[in-house]
Amino acid sequence: MSTVQRSFNWIGVILALACVAVILAGNTEIVWQSEHGGFPLSWVLAAGAILAFVATEFSDSAAPLLNEEEELGSQLSPEWETAEVRN
Repeated sequence: MSTVQRSFNWIGVILALACVAVILAGNTEIVWQSEHGGFPLSWVLAAGAILAFVATEFSDSAAPLLNEEEELGSQLSPEWETAEVRN
């Protein structure tokens, strides 16, 4: 796992925990003052966590594609060399 993937993963974990904390503390006056009627703070934190986890998956899925291409190139090169020798 690369540094970028770890960063997105930790951001997602922190935002998810903050979302749960805001939901649990929703009845307190401090949190209630920061809540918006139409779009609650917990929803914002949850959306941020989801986006961070999606970013982790996209950065994770891009890395193996490059490695697979490199492996394919290295696997095909001996076959192409033998095919050139036969011709």
